[in-house]
Amino acid sequence: MNESDIETLLSGLSPRGPSPALERRVAHELELDQQWLRQPLRRSAARWMMPALWAGAGAAAALAVMTLVQPETPAAPRVAVNFQTPGLLPAGTIREIVRTEDEGIAFNEASQTHEQRVRLYSLERQAWIDPRDGAHITVEMPREESFVLPVSYQ
Repeated sequence: MNESDIETLLSGLSPRGPSPALERRVAHELELDQQWLRQPLRRSAARWMMPALWAGAGAAAALAVMTLVQPETPAAPRVAVNFQTPGLLPAGTIREIVRTEDEGIAFNEASQTHEQRVRLYSLERQAWIDPRDGAHITVEMPREESFVLPVSYQ
């Protein structure tokens, strides 16, 4: 058998029809799927409409009572009080070392000892917060300090 013979045999075949039981099951399932179309439409607006109407009626009644009934005693006059807020609140201080310089060892004539001199350059930042408006204030101060350290030879 070659391919053309097989194709002629296959082209002569036709599919078998569905069984009556299968046709009944499919018809039953289609009928169940379309039942929602036959149900009467319910009004969904009735569910929320009544509570909304009652809430609106209550609000209208409260508004009418508030506008018609006036207080019998006048309110006490308001007195302006000048509260003084505290000044600036400290937020923090940071010291940043920029550089150091070793100036070497020198002999001190007054104390008759050797001393090492070190120069320290730093930047000090101080921050404050104004509690009235929340403004941040920062001040940077450069510093230059000189240290004299005793040297002992052993």
